[in-house]
Amino acid sequence: MNKKTVWQRIGAFFSGKGFYMVLVLCIGAIGVSGWYLWKTMRLATDSMAQAASGAATVTVSQEEEDAPPEQEEPAQEDSAAAEEEQAIAAPVSDSAAAQEEADAAEDAAATATETAAAEETAGDADDSSKNEVVETAVETVDNLHQTMQYPVPGSVVAAFSSDTLTYNEALEDWRTHNGVDLSAEVGDDVVAAWSGQVVSVREDAVLGTTVTIDCGEGYTTVYGNLDENVAVSAGNQVSAGDVIGSVGETAGGETHGGDGFLHFAVLLDGDYVDPMEYLS
Repeated sequence: MNKKTVWQRIGAFFSGKGFYMVLVLCIGAIGVSGWYLWKTMRLATDSMAQAASGAATVTVSQEEEDAPPEQEEPAQEDSAAAEEEQAIAAPVSDSAAAQEEADAAEDAAATATETAAAEETAGDADDSSKNEVVETAVETVDNLHQTMQYPVPGSVVAAFSSDTLTYNEALEDWRTHNGVDLSAEVGDDVVAAWSGQVVSVREDAVLGTTVTIDCGEGYTTVYGNLDENVAVSAGNQVSAGDVIGSVGETAGGETHGGDGFLHFAVLLDGDYVDPMEYLS
């Protein structure tokens, strides 16, 4: 019996079914190799794309996450130091706040004292004003029971006229006359016809230097054509017969042939009335 050599056996194997088995194995190896090659190339392509689009983001994020813990310790130390400083400064702040509150309380007390003093002074002033009003009211009642004095002793040179027009020589026109003109010499004294309080001393375009006195109970007396140097001023209290000024030549809207005169008028509740109804 002849023994076959190794090469003979291999040749017999490939000449039969072995050829097909080897062929299948080769095809399988080629397929596996091709799949592996395709997979490798795809993975390389995906890795490159990810590196191009997100490498920077991933790197930064990773660096932030991997920040060394040593950097947090100084912050904690700073926080502890700040707390210690606040603890030290707290008593000082509390002391300053307490001092400020004490100062504010003292200021408030001083203000309250000043306010009380001012109110007391105002109350005294109000009481004084009330007393003056009462005194004026008493003098007013006396006025109503007394006959009005002539402010100058002269006669009437121009009568009262509230409805009838009279000729005005100075203005050369016809108009009403709201008072009476009493003859007098320039420089003669002019006295208060009734008691009262001087409310104004002024320069009138028609009557010249004029003094107006509130006599109470709605009555007011007016003295015109006075000399500029009057003896009273607004706010003065005068009694009947007191000198308030002298006859002058200041009236530009009235004249009586160059002779001196006093224009005297009386108002009741703001309306002019005939002074001759009150003069004695």
